[in-house]
Amino acid sequence: MRAIVVGTGASARDLIRRLGDNWDITLVDPQEEQLAAASRIRDVRTVLGDGSSAVVLREAGIEKAMVVVAATSHDDVNLEVARIAQAAGVEQVVALVRDPDRREEYREIGVDIVTPAFLAARAMDVAMEPRKVVSTSFAKGRAEAIEFEITPDSPVQGKALKEIHSELWVVAAILRDDKLIVPHGTTRLLTGDRVTVVGSASDFSQVVRTFAGGVSRFPLTFGRNVVVAMESREDRYGVVAEAAYFVRNSNADGLIVVHRDPKFIKSVAGAEEMTSLSTTLSDEDLGVAVSLRPVAGDVIDGILAVAADESVGAIAAPMAIRSFSRPYSAMPSLINKFAPAGVPLLLTRGAATFNEIVAPARRTIAGDTAGRAAIDIARRAGMKVVGVAVANPLFMGSDDLMQMRDATAWLRREASVQDVEVERHVVRGNLVKVLAEVNRADSLLVVSMPKGRLSRIRPGTAVWAASRGQGSVLFVPTAG
Repeated sequence: MRAIVVGTGASARDLIRRLGDNWDITLVDPQEEQLAAASRIRDVRTVLGDGSSAVVLREAGIEKAMVVVAATSHDDVNLEVARIAQAAGVEQVVALVRDPDRREEYREIGVDIVTPAFLAARAMDVAMEPRKVVSTSFAKGRAEAIEFEITPDSPVQGKALKEIHSELWVVAAILRDDKLIVPHGTTRLLTGDRVTVVGSASDFSQVVRTFAGGVSRFPLTFGRNVVVAMESREDRYGVVAEAAYFVRNSNADGLIVVHRDPKFIKSVAGAEEMTSLSTTLSDEDLGVAVSLRPVAGDVIDGILAVAADESVGAIAAPMAIRSFSRPYSAMPSLINKFAPAGVPLLLTRGAATFNEIVAPARRTIAGDTAGRAAIDIARRAGMKVVGVAVANPLFMGSDDLMQMRDATAWLRREASVQDVEVERHVVRGNLVKVLAEVNRADSLLVVSMPKGRLSRIRPGTAVWAASRGQGSVLFVPTAG
């Protein structure tokens, strides 16, 4: 995550001391000695110059900054920095108000303001760290109490407190479903918990890293393996090859291939071909751990049986064949067949590779689930995420453009915790059309799994977009 801090005063120095290690910070100040003193606190980039200059801020990298902090001792400078940052499209601008009477000038710009000065560093720190709720100091500043929200990709999610014990801090309280829990060593931290951590202020960064970091888990929350069916040579070098590529670029342990047992194939040629294809499904050939599941009957029934009896994190299947008049007509029945397994469904186009992950940015439970899965896969694969948010056309009356921008900002902040780049794509128009255009042949579209049985008449936005794009699609079920 990239941040520009304009100013090197006490508040700015305290801020850079407190921020976690995943922040890439650039300091801007017109005094060389002040920059040198501040840079001794931690490894930061410095730019010598007036932060109220657009030229200087461009040199500092404002085009790529996620946050700009205006923390000089002059309100005129801080206001100008805020205006330039807003004009440059920076997602979050935090400004230090020196004269409380000028707060309205900052509010008119629409930036986060911090006042009075002695609260500046703490308030800016909480505003910038995505998963930190609040913090306060006590014991003459030597101790800190910090509240974190546990997310699905938190390093401590699902762990018992005795597994993350430290001599430097303790978990003092947990708020779960609006109920206070006094924790013990066997208490496990769950997604959605608000956890209060008390410890030494000098170990602030370590506490942030432990509780607010991010780890890639997908698809391990569902299961360890990806299962796929092979019925022909086309499958072997299409859907099976892409499923193996998906395993290599996710946290899955291996690939399970379901195929007809040659002993039950009546055609001699068909039995010989299946026997021959099976010999190409080695760990060396596919680059992943492979296990075969020969079945006597239907391979789809075989997949569902494997998903019911074994640890399966995703099912891979070929994309349904499209008709000219109704391109999505075959997809609902395909999804309906596999949905009972309750695991993600990868519908492939047989390209075997993808270079970027596309995810709709929506602040809903389903949208968050798909977004986090996209981030996990991108982290593991070393790819970027294209976050797509489509606002209503102006003629429709309700203008939700700001909501769409907020949704992509959330996705970007969550991805930054895992050092994943998010390219924001916020436009007005039709969601189906935009997703189809962005989902190119070299991309993987990640969407939420529709709930309930799908209809061919109204299959839903996700199915429409999936069928009309050119790339493969991953449907991720939403809990509950």
